[in-house]
Amino acid sequence: MTKLKNSFKVFFIFMFSSVVLHSQNDCNLYLGFSAGYSNNSLTTSVGYRPFMAYESQGSFTVGLPVLYNVNDWFGLYAEPGVIQKNYKWTRTDFYPVVDEPTPYHKVANTYLHLPAAGRFSFGPSNIRGFLMLGGYMGYWMSSNISGVTLERDEYDTSFDFDSRRDNRFEYGLLPGIGVEYKLNDFCSIMLDGRYYYSVSDLQKDYMERKVPRYNNTFTLQAGILFNFSHLFKSN
Repeated sequence: MTKLKNSFKVFFIFMFSSVVLHSQNDCNLYLGFSAGYSNNSLTTSVGYRPFMAYESQGSFTVGLPVLYNVNDWFGLYAEPGVIQKNYKWTRTDFYPVVDEPTPYHKVANTYLHLPAAGRFSFGPSNIRGFLMLGGYMGYWMSSNISGVTLERDEYDTSFDFDSRRDNRFEYGLLPGIGVEYKLNDFCSIMLDGRYYYSVSDLQKDYMERKVPRYNNTFTLQAGILFNFSHLFKSN
């Protein structure tokens, strides 16, 4: 796992180094803003917890996209930002009681987020489709838990991280697909869907027979890009 984590770090250093080095020459460098919807589910085993069902939860994502077009069909893409990865589990079977709330536990996790990918474009010059292949890193910034206990008591509080147990660094794979519409030489808008597949456990190896837990997140977002190439052209 340590080797895999180091591989992701090298990948991100390479991506940003490429953008910085190429920006010293004539290039197609775009900066912008994006926002959209995130839907996260937790992959884990419920065999040790009977009468429990995990549910995906929706939330938001915002970012500051950076796109460097190497040529007409390939570009380097990064997007530092914030994303929420939420999930919920609900008690099932004999626990629900008529006219009383069903016991549940909802977790709202907020991450600082850094996806980076190669972007492969195709189509006419004014409206182009694109595919994204890359990875992402994230830092588990905060968490809030809320719900209803078996005794029907409600709670809503911030989660206190335990450095011995909680793994606050997340990384994984990123495929995506989208479309970009060029409004003019300076500005374009885009719409894309992505899948963030985590390969890092939410927990450290703090105990034997630990049950792994992984985030799986889909996003649908829209953004706007501005061409800043003229600011980086050589004299």
